[in-house]
Amino acid sequence: MIIKIIFLLLKDPIDKLNNNDSEDTNELLKEEPLFTEKEDHPSNSMKELPSNELVEYEKALEFLDKLLMVNPDDPKLYYEKGFFFEIAQKYQEAIKSFDQAINLDKNFFEAWYRKGLALINLEKYHEAIKSFDQALTIKPLNINSLNEKGYSLNKIGLYEQAAESYEKVLKINPDDIRALNNKGVALANNNSAKDAIYYYDLALNIKPDDFNALTNKGVALASLGKYEDAIYYYDLALSIKPYDINALNNKGVALAGLGRYDDALYYYNSAINIDSAVAKTYYNKGITLANVSQFEEAIECYDYVLRINPDFLDAYYNKAVALGSLDKHQDAIIYYDEVIYRNSEYITAYYGKGYSLDCLQRYEEAIKCYDQVIRINPDYVDAYYGKGKALEKLGMNSEATKYLTIAKKLKTI
Repeated sequence: MIIKIIFLLLKDPIDKLNNNDSEDTNELLKEEPLFTEKEDHPSNSMKELPSNELVEYEKALEFLDKLLMVNPDDPKLYYEKGFFFEIAQKYQEAIKSFDQAINLDKNFFEAWYRKGLALINLEKYHEAIKSFDQALTIKPLNINSLNEKGYSLNKIGLYEQAAESYEKVLKINPDDIRALNNKGVALANNNSAKDAIYYYDLALNIKPDDFNALTNKGVALASLGKYEDAIYYYDLALSIKPYDINALNNKGVALAGLGRYDDALYYYNSAINIDSAVAKTYYNKGITLANVSQFEEAIECYDYVLRINPDFLDAYYNKAVALGSLDKHQDAIIYYDEVIYRNSEYITAYYGKGYSLDCLQRYEEAIKCYDQVIRINPDYVDAYYGKGKALEKLGMNSEATKYLTIAKKLKTI
């Protein structure tokens, strides 16, 4: 699933074409590195305002309301009101004010642009793109709008379009650090890590200490299996920002890739000590713990993930895998079912559920799960093998031989 960014194979798939029917055959997902995409600017880096500053902004808003009573058709006043709402992080109110400005002046570029920024802060990326498109009809070469549109496209998985938006920026200004870095992110997300590195290097040639480019080059190198090189760039990034969550997390991922699990856990714990509300840190820690067979501790990490983000699908899956590894197959099935409910095409959840049902000697139900795997991927060797062994245990030897033979044939292809 990544570079989006989830790597799918932390450990090699177990060779299931053997007679060890009790061996746990589920795959763990790999840790998730974290990209850094945005340069800090007021719209995206604001913390909660101190109460004294909030009072000042509220006074400003009151003053603007008085001005609007006198000049109700002045779009600039609505824009200023929206701007103050945005600073106060009241994004819904900001959008309403920007809309009022736009209703009075359809060509109000700044209102379209700031509305897009407010929508980004609400993670409404599709709507943000529409707003930036309107801004770009007024000023087609505006670099900020092109950059923000690219960022929003990247967030909804339209990586090629994101790269195109950044390329338009680079045609205007080839030295735009943010566009170089974020085009690299879009390419990396689109499984073009080598091309991504080219753009990170261009950014680093202009600014050798650019934190985002250093971090993201590390991510791209790690995705190519060059973990030692990745760690070199993470260390450079950490020399600039020693307490950055992304860099700490990513260094942990690279160390885990080298099998240095204790070191990886040190960096995940460091990240957690700085910010205990980042779901991916617990997720990565859980996977590393599972890889050293500390399944109870891994489950605790996945539970933290799900408290922070109840929609983190891979955490449900990995919790199921960990429960199965503890022979808690009935519990594992509950979590496999949750994954399947949320994504009916999640192939390894069907396979994992089939394996757990097999361990509970519920062979007919297991066969139904293996059939679902084969439906999604007719070349999934292990599903044929699992179905064959389940049929064998039901005494259906002729049918069992058929599926075991298919598994062996697929294995040799």
